[in-house]
Amino acid sequence: MLQTLWYQVNNGQEIYVIGTILDDGTVRGGTGWGAEFAKLCNKPLQVFDQAKDGWFTWADGIWRANAETGGPVITHPHFTGTGTRTLEANGLRAIEQLFARSFGAGA
Repeated sequence: MLQTLWYQVNNGQEIYVIGTILDDGTVRGGTGWGAEFAKLCNKPLQVFDQAKDGWFTWADGIWRANAETGGPVITHPHFTGTGTRTLEANGLRAIEQLFARSFGAGA
């Protein structure tokens, strides 16, 4: 699993994660390994926190609630999407909305 996450994050220019941000600033579970690697590589990192029902951006060493209206937009053709095995309805909706914002309503 770690090798797969390494390849995904290493090859992505923007990283989008569905999961849960813990109090210590890490993301829960195996998904967190990918998020931590993205931090170490200084890659743009967005996390949809299912428990908080919102997008967060890793910037300047802290998580910031996404201030963009409607959430983030994928801007690079080489992006990575990863996340939890326990996808909830709001996480699925976040993915659908991310793709609709990024690639049009027909995506």
